[in-house]
Amino acid sequence: FPSITDATKIAIKVPLGCAATNMGPPWSSVKAIIDGLLQMDLSGKTLPAENITVYDMNCSNKLSSFGYTSTNLPGVNIVFDKLGSNFTDGAKNLQYAKSLNTADYLINVFRPGGHWSQFAYFTLGFKNHYGTYAYDHSNKAQAYLRDINCTGVVFKKNVLSLCIGLNGAKENGQPTDSAKAYNYYVQASFDSSAPDPSGSTSTDLSANTIIMTTDPITAEMQTIKMMRLNNKPAGKYGTADMPDYLKASAGIAGALTDQTNNIGIIDEAKMDKRKIINGEVVGTSKITKDAQLNGATNRSGISAAHLNAQRVAFIEFSLPESYVGTNALFEVRDIKGRLVYSANKYIAGISNHFTWNEKSTGGQRVASGIYIVRIYIGKLQLSSRLNISRR
Repeated sequence: FPSITDATKIAIKVPLGCAATNMGPPWSSVKAIIDGLLQMDLSGKTLPAENITVYDMNCSNKLSSFGYTSTNLPGVNIVFDKLGSNFTDGAKNLQYAKSLNTADYLINVFRPGGHWSQFAYFTLGFKNHYGTYAYDHSNKAQAYLRDINCTGVVFKKNVLSLCIGLNGAKENGQPTDSAKAYNYYVQASFDSSAPDPSGSTSTDLSANTIIMTTDPITAEMQTIKMMRLNNKPAGKYGTADMPDYLKASAGIAGALTDQTNNIGIIDEAKMDKRKIINGEVVGTSKITKDAQLNGATNRSGISAAHLNAQRVAFIEFSLPESYVGTNALFEVRDIKGRLVYSANKYIAGISNHFTWNEKSTGGQRVASGIYIVRIYIGKLQLSSRLNISRR
C-alpha cells in the first residue's frame, strides 16, 4: 500500500451475488485481512475500521447470508453496491461500483470456480469484477474480462489479490455449483493411489490452499494450477495452456486479436514464490532480473523437504516449458545408493510438486536419515538431498 495513511480508504471485493450458498470466500478469511490492516503501524496511527469497505454488486445481496455482517466485521462498511452515474473508469468510459470509486486501494478476494465457455470455463479473480462493473455475457466476454482488469480503475487501484482455496468448484462448471474442499493440492498431487478428491474425506488429504500475491495475473494462473492439480488425472498448466483473456492480459500477442496488455507475470519460471505448509516454508523460487537476462529462467532445479507434522516429503522441481505434457521417473535412494521407492510422474507445468509418503515400494515407512531424490526426464537428471528426521 504505497503512501498509506490513517486517512486511506480500502475496498475489498468479494464474489457472492451469483454464488451458491457455500461457494463464497468465508467471512473469517476476510476478517483476517481486515485484522491485519487494523494492526498496521502508520507512523504511530492506525487505520480506522470505517475506512474499510467490503462490497459486492449485481445478482443478489447475499452478504449477510455468507456471514458478512456488522457482528462478524465490526466497524467496517458492508455494501451491496450500485453503479455510479457521474464518473467513469477513465479507460473504457465504463461506470463501475461507487465503493471502488471512493477507495484508494483495492483488495480482490475470490475463490476457485468454473463457468461457461465464453469465460474460458473459469470464474476467478478477473471475473470477480463482474461485481464491480455491469456484466457482459456476449461472445466478447474474454475481451471484456481483459478490459475491466487491465485498464482503468481496477488496474490502478488493485494492490493485493487473494484466492481463498478452502473450497471451490471445478473448471467448466457453474457459479451455482456446490463447493468441494480443495484438499488435493499438496498431499496427493500426482499420486495415482490417492482417493478421488471430489468425494474424499480422508484426513490424509487435509491440505487447503490460500494464494496471496500483488500480481493479479499470477493469482489467476496459480488458481488455475490449483484447480487442474485437483483433477484426476492432473491437467496441464503451462503458459500455453492458460485461457486467452489471461494470456492477452500478460503480454502474449495474438491471444485476443483486438488488444494485448501486460500487467503481470504468467510464466511461472519468472514468479517470486514462497510456499508455506502448516507454518513450514517448504518451497521458494526467486529469480533476479539480472539472472533472467542471463537465461536463468530456462534452468531446472529440484528441492525436497521433510514435513514432520504430515510425515511426508514435499518435492518441488522446475523444468523448461518444452517438457510440459511428458512423463518423468521419480526415484528415492538411501545414502548407500539402494533404491527405496520409484514412480512415474506426469509433467503438468513448469513448476511441479508432489508428496512422497516416505514409505518404501513395499509399504514400510523409511527410517530417519539422508536420502537422495532424483527426477529423470529424457537426458535430464535432477537430484536433491532429503533429510528425514523423526521427532
